[in-house]
Amino acid sequence: MDKPVKVEIYEVYPMTLGHCPHYNLLSAEMYAAGAEFCDLSTQATEYPDDIIKNHLKAAEIVKFLRDSFRGRRMNVEVEMVNLISPLGFFKSIRHRVWRRPGVVVDGRKVCDGSIEWEKLRNAVEQAWLKKHGP
Repeated sequence: MDKPVKVEIYEVYPMTLGHCPHYNLLSAEMYAAGAEFCDLSTQATEYPDDIIKNHLKAAEIVKFLRDSFRGRRMNVEVEMVNLISPLGFFKSIRHRVWRRPGVVVDGRKVCDGSIEWEKLRNAVEQAWLKKHGP
């Protein structure tokens, strides 16, 4: 198997939101392409709006990556980096991610504060080419 391009999405994520099967959009995006999403569950509506928006932004990034590279022989690994965890705090300093959302592709900061879609797509493609050639 080819070495994957690692895409890290830096944001503030709720710790327990992932346990709600009706709201875990990220898992649905990553593991069940084309899944239909349920309405927000009671658990999800208890979170502040900005946390829900963060989660939806991350899901949008994952969907963009999936749609951009669907059908291509590429292996893209997505990791969610929670900025309020100790590891997330350390990684954000190491990669100089000062604003959210931040995106790091193979250890190189690509987006900081807003997502530039074309820049993200190009960074993933360039990282793939660097590892595997044309």
